[in-house]
Amino acid sequence: MSRPTSDEKAPTIDLSWYLDLTENAPVGIFFTDAEGNCLHVNGAWREIAGMSLEQAKGRGWTGAIHPEDLERVTRLWYESAKSNQPFYAEYRFCTPEGKNTWVVGRANAKLAENGSVQGYIGTITDIERIKQSAAELEKSKARVQTILAHMPVILFAFDYQGILCAWNHEAERVTGHLASDMIGNPEAMRRLCPDSDYRRKMYEAYQKRGDDYRNWEWQMVARDGTIKTIAFSNIAKYYPIEGWANWGIGVDMTSCRRIEIELRERVKELSCLYKLSMLSNQPNLDLEDFFQQAVELLPESLQYPDITSARIIYEDRIFKTEAFAATPWMLSSNIHVRGRKAGLIEIYYREERPQKAEGPFLIEERLLLDEIALQVSRTIGQVIAREDLDLLDEISAKADQLENFSHTISHDLRTPLTAIGGFAEFLGRQLAQGKLDQAQLCTNQIVANIRRMERRLDEILKLARIGRLIEPSEEVDLQFLIEETLGLMARRLEDAHIKVKVDKGFPKVVGDSVRLHEVIENLLDNAIRYIGEEPNLIDIGLRRQETETVFYVKDNGIGVDPQHFDSIFELFKRQAKTVAGEGVGLAITKSIVEAHGGRIWVESAGEGTGSCFCFTLGKVLD
Repeated sequence: MSRPTSDEKAPTIDLSWYLDLTENAPVGIFFTDAEGNCLHVNGAWREIAGMSLEQAKGRGWTGAIHPEDLERVTRLWYESAKSNQPFYAEYRFCTPEGKNTWVVGRANAKLAENGSVQGYIGTITDIERIKQSAAELEKSKARVQTILAHMPVILFAFDYQGILCAWNHEAERVTGHLASDMIGNPEAMRRLCPDSDYRRKMYEAYQKRGDDYRNWEWQMVARDGTIKTIAFSNIAKYYPIEGWANWGIGVDMTSCRRIEIELRERVKELSCLYKLSMLSNQPNLDLEDFFQQAVELLPESLQYPDITSARIIYEDRIFKTEAFAATPWMLSSNIHVRGRKAGLIEIYYREERPQKAEGPFLIEERLLLDEIALQVSRTIGQVIAREDLDLLDEISAKADQLENFSHTISHDLRTPLTAIGGFAEFLGRQLAQGKLDQAQLCTNQIVANIRRMERRLDEILKLARIGRLIEPSEEVDLQFLIEETLGLMARRLEDAHIKVKVDKGFPKVVGDSVRLHEVIENLLDNAIRYIGEEPNLIDIGLRRQETETVFYVKDNGIGVDPQHFDSIFELFKRQAKTVAGEGVGLAITKSIVEAHGGRIWVESAGEGTGSCFCFTLGKVLD
């Protein structure tokens, strides 16, 4: 398009559309003269200010500005006018009804051709929502800062120079180190980890893990010197924060770890008491074994089992752990039995440890040791009580046995004595009549009965001495003992045409070898005496049952009537009157077996079916 020449007339512009645009613009528009008197305001301005055009003209527009902002806005307006600079300010409009609206006011001078100011044209923009959003944002920021500062977990952060730049109130509370002393302090980590080796170890581990870990426990030194266990978590790798090279949180686990340690200690103590109780309730408890096993339980129940040794002193015996050493760090408790001090339990640490309630020992360990001493005392008392009861039972049994014994002696000695008396009277009459042949016959009968009495008295004395003579304390090879006994009886067995079968694998036992030899000999002698018709066979063997080993001597002899299963073990009782013997062998065998802690019995289907004499012993070695 070419520009109009001087001869051409400039086109006339209809400005009505511009006035409509101004009036309907979404921002407030105003015009003033050079002195700032309002000439015109559009609809948006009037709506925000709550004024009409007439009210706004002249100096009336200043009435729309909030009284608290008026002086500042006026000053900025005239400063801008004086320096010929655009006007800019944020302030509040206040309607006559009291409604406040934040606005941004902008204005520029309208200059004449000579450069003088003809007036000002400007706008106001409603920023109420922006201000409200900004205020809410500030409130939210303040809330977040309050939460971070006061949340019950430690918050820490480091800048890009590795300097601590965040340290909240919980961090102060847990460690005692104030934020003012820690933030920006290059020595902050030295305060938390004064041990250079530990600090280096921590740094090397961090270098490997980076800013991605959870519940990583490290120990920090608080301001008062106490050790704190902190579980740190760091997710800065995934959620970086501007200005922080890395950041994370920490939770004080000190109390939890202390409780866990205390709980483990209590479990150890309860475990020790439980095991001790199990030992105490063993059947046929041997006190020496009990003491040794009990003393070996003690170290594992203490704080420092690796440096703990213990010993139990009872009467004149001492039981101790391996590598026992008496040191100044000792805890002890007395053993009392039947109202008197009978011993002592002692626990020692081989190395010094921090002071607790009683030296290096906890109050719980004192209570534990006293309870162990009490339990040991009770166990000793129970064993002694059982021994007393066993002794009482034995005395009662001996009394019954003695009574039966006396009746048996009275009965069995009365018969030969009566015979002697009768023959003595007859002897006197024969001598008076001069009948020497008859007198000699009476004399021979008297001597025979006296010899019979002597044999019975010898057997009675032998039986009475068995309990005192047996010393079941040596290791006896039963296989060898049986074969040795068979060798000594080989001639009798051969003469009786008896074959003997012997099992292999007889164990060793603890007992008196002389008396056990007598058991085998008596049972073989009994089998030979009562053997049946040929083929004659004796079987010597063993069978292992659930809780014991049963030894037996079996024959194919005349057998035993079941009604005599018990009586044949009584003194002077015989299976058959036609068989020679005094009826003492099985009674002696029974006493020997019982003195060895065993029992003996017979198995037979009745007369003519053979017999199997079975016995057990108290201590059989595998």
